[in-house]
Amino acid sequence: MLYPLLEQYDIDCKRAIAYGFSRTEAGFELKKELPDAGLYAIFVIAEKSFEVNVFDAYTDEEYLPFNVPDNITGFVTGIREQVEAFAQDIKEKCLLKANMKLRLMEYCTGKFGTKPEAPWEDSPDAYTFKTAKRNKWYALFMTIPYKSLGLVSKGTLDVVNIKLPPEKVLELIDRVHFYPAYHMNKKHWITIILDKEVDELLVQQLLAESYSLVER
Repeated sequence: MLYPLLEQYDIDCKRAIAYGFSRTEAGFELKKELPDAGLYAIFVIAEKSFEVNVFDAYTDEEYLPFNVPDNITGFVTGIREQVEAFAQDIKEKCLLKANMKLRLMEYCTGKFGTKPEAPWEDSPDAYTFKTAKRNKWYALFMTIPYKSLGLVSKGTLDVVNIKLPPEKVLELIDRVHFYPAYHMNKKHWITIILDKEVDELLVQQLLAESYSLVER
């Protein structure tokens, strides 16, 4: 059975290995026993696909009724419910939303209880976050052209502007992931490119530092 889960998700390799997945040539694989059924499920996560098949624990032959859509007997339904529960647990513990911008926006909401605002009609991809007490910006998420940062690539990229002490702004700027702030005070703000190579945990820490700095 093929799940369309990974269209909007990426696998977190470290978390998947810790969960019990093994690396294979195709991607990652996990075997899970299905209690009291004499069956086991094999979960395979590859490039943008998540596939699950069920096998007989005694013969290692594929349990074909699992993949027959119109088979709704109580036993098969119970097997599917077990597999769905495992799949949901894997999704929550091993997968990340592919869009880091959305992940970090969710982090801001979950960590600080602040919600995004879209104040500009002509920039629907721009979202501001304000502190709870002072109601001042501590983060601005945008999708901007590469050329806005002086880069020659075509298209757009996701970024976040955050406020930091001036000395930390200077320390971080490397013109790889950290740039002088786009459209904001370059002494107190910095622009961070949100791609797969940036340290997401570091960005979370900087967002928390920005929040504390602004709220003070």
